[in-house]
Amino acid sequence: MEMMTLHLLILEDNPDDAELAVKELEHKGFNVKWTRVDTEEAFRKALAKKPDLILADYSLPSFDCPAALEVYRQLRLEIPLIVVSGTIGEEVAVECMKSGVTDYVLKDNLSRLSPVVKRALEEIKIYRKSRQAEEALRESEEKYRTLYNSSRDAIMILEPDKGFLSGNPATVKMFGYQNEDEFISLTPTALSPGYQPDGDLSVEKSQKMISIAMEQGSHFFEWKHKRVNGEEFYSTVLLTRMKLYGKKVLQATVRDITEHKKLEIQLRQSQKMEAIGILAGGVAHDFNNLLTVIIGNAHLALMNIIKDESLRKEIEEIKKAGDKAVSLTRQLLAFSRKQLVQPNILDINELLTDMEKMLGRLIGEDIELLTIPAPALWRVEIDPGQIEQVIMNLAINAKDAMPKGGNLTIGTANSDLNENYFREYGIEGKKSGHYVMLAVSDTGSGMDKKTREHIFEPFFTTKEVGKGTGLGLSTVYGIIKQNNGFIWVYSEPGKGTTFKVYLPKVKNANPKEKKQTPVDNPGGSETVLIVEDDDNLRKFAQKALRQHGYKLLVAENGEDALKVCKEYDGQIDLMITDVVMPKMSGREVADRLQPFYPQMKVIYMSGYTDNAIVHHGVLEPGLNFLEKPFTPKGLARKVRETLDN
Repeated sequence: MEMMTLHLLILEDNPDDAELAVKELEHKGFNVKWTRVDTEEAFRKALAKKPDLILADYSLPSFDCPAALEVYRQLRLEIPLIVVSGTIGEEVAVECMKSGVTDYVLKDNLSRLSPVVKRALEEIKIYRKSRQAEEALRESEEKYRTLYNSSRDAIMILEPDKGFLSGNPATVKMFGYQNEDEFISLTPTALSPGYQPDGDLSVEKSQKMISIAMEQGSHFFEWKHKRVNGEEFYSTVLLTRMKLYGKKVLQATVRDITEHKKLEIQLRQSQKMEAIGILAGGVAHDFNNLLTVIIGNAHLALMNIIKDESLRKEIEEIKKAGDKAVSLTRQLLAFSRKQLVQPNILDINELLTDMEKMLGRLIGEDIELLTIPAPALWRVEIDPGQIEQVIMNLAINAKDAMPKGGNLTIGTANSDLNENYFREYGIEGKKSGHYVMLAVSDTGSGMDKKTREHIFEPFFTTKEVGKGTGLGLSTVYGIIKQNNGFIWVYSEPGKGTTFKVYLPKVKNANPKEKKQTPVDNPGGSETVLIVEDDDNLRKFAQKALRQHGYKLLVAENGEDALKVCKEYDGQIDLMITDVVMPKMSGREVADRLQPFYPQMKVIYMSGYTDNAIVHHGVLEPGLNFLEKPFTPKGLARKVRETLDN
């Protein structure tokens, strides 16, 4: 059996007596490492080595046991101290025990020393474990208290049958109370509205949540709470079962997730708008094919009618209706960000000055127009027609909100926006930087929250049937998104509305010059290949160009075009092709034919633009594009212009 090592400090002036005590302990199985001292200085120095036990003679010439006890108390030592003396009486022994001595042994009865030492060592071991447990508990309580007081989450202690026993400072702040006393003894239902989204009463549902937590030990769920002022907010709740003063209670940790919910709603709205945009773009693409045929054939019919004026009038009505439909499809394309644009670097202040008279006539005399241009406004890069459309649509929207008159204010400003701004409003993919802000404010009827959530959706309108298409604001939304900007609306019922548009500052502020190539005679005799998968549109283009003298080859898709060219023995000067076709895109057809006809020029046509065209490799510098719908004259001019250039 391994011997127990004992580090022993002996306060004794007689070396023989010290050695006797050591031998007694060694005889009983201790491996003793010992130091003898008889002065205060030596005693203090030996204590620094942290002995396991102190043996002290009660009465010494220079430094005795009472003096050692004084040092012992000053240093708050947790070391057993046993008096070993030959002169100590019973009364003195009792006083020593009261003063902090662990035990005493008479020198003429050293056989007691070993059991006394063993008992003292066992007791100090138990004492130290107890102290460690108390210290750990105290530290744990301190950590919990720090967490409890500093947490941003509300932490509450709930006795299920009685109510809340306590709440941390975050609880008081989150629910809007003045202090903890107002909160204590409330029931959970007092913090909840009278209903839940799924229809359950809050009383029944809260009791169910508590029961689950008490049975399972913990329960996590989402909940709707209310503050003292009646404001409702969404939260997550973690109920944890615990014991406090012998009672089973629940700790409720509540986190306000209002901002998180806002971001979720914004994300869903963004996804919905994106889906509607894809649908709108697809509808506009297919409709543009039909409109090209309708309007184009109306133009051809008008060119051929000479005598029957009544028939001319009817065809002109068809043409007018088609032109209106073109306007609608362009608005859909603007919303879906597939509109053909010609960006230019411009100053919005200058554009506002040019538009001011027109805007005055547009909104009427009963509405006062005020423009507040910012000095030294940064330039932006955007199609001038697009930004004019944005301003006009917002002005018309403001006018309709002020049927009895009011004030319309249009202002501009330079804005530096950081990532915190975009994070706050849940805008993804935007970088911090310099933006030009355009604000359009009215003093009209304003909008409630439900209306604000839908105003940018196509065909959503608050106007009477027949008084609006519901495409004005959706067009604005699409234009701003297409130009890497964003738009916000601030409005309340009866307090007017403000739209704020942000467009990125352009880096190169030199305006682009517009290039125009006038075409006087659109006719010619060159060979033109038409590749179009829509039968009616292909026939219309064929008819329109034949009237201008061109030699024509036609194909209904890419594979058919390759076959036609293989069978044709001659030069092809120009190919007109749809961009998006089944099996093979227009760009792929051009790439396949170019080696055989290196001088052949290409015109790409589509009802789609921007994203779809870029995806298929079009809109690169030097490429020719014809937007659907187009007229016979527009097609002929584009053909002549491309061949001449």
